[in-house]
Amino acid sequence: MSLELEILEVDTHLSIKAVGQYSLADLYDLFVRVKEESEKRADKRVILDVTGVAGTVPVMDMHMLGEHCSRVWKLPFKIAIVSPEWGVNRFFENVAWNRGIRLAVVADQDSAMKWLK
Repeated sequence: MSLELEILEVDTHLSIKAVGQYSLADLYDLFVRVKEESEKRADKRVILDVTGVAGTVPVMDMHMLGEHCSRVWKLPFKIAIVSPEWGVNRFFENVAWNRGIRLAVVADQDSAMKWLK
C-alpha cells in the first residue's frame, strides 16, 4: 500500500487518516487495514479520513469498493468516512449499506463524530 496512515486511538473511537494518490488497490488494502486495526484495539467505532487521498474515484470503482468493504468489514462496527466531493460518495455508501455495512460518508470531522454517536 502506498498510502501513508496516521492511526490514533481516541476515547470514543479509532481515527485513521490516509494520505497519498488514489488507486483502487490501495483503497482495497486500506479497508483491510482498517479492519485489522479495529480488531486489534477492539474499537467498534472508526473515523476514516480520506481527504488527503488525491485523485477522483470513478463511479465503477465506488461500486467495487462498496462490495469489497462489505466482504471485509464483517465486524459489528460503525464507520464514518470523511471524504472530499471527488472521493467516495453516497453511491459508495448506498452500495455498502445495501450489503449490511453501517457507514456514512460525510464532509467533515464534526459530522463524522455526530454520526458515530
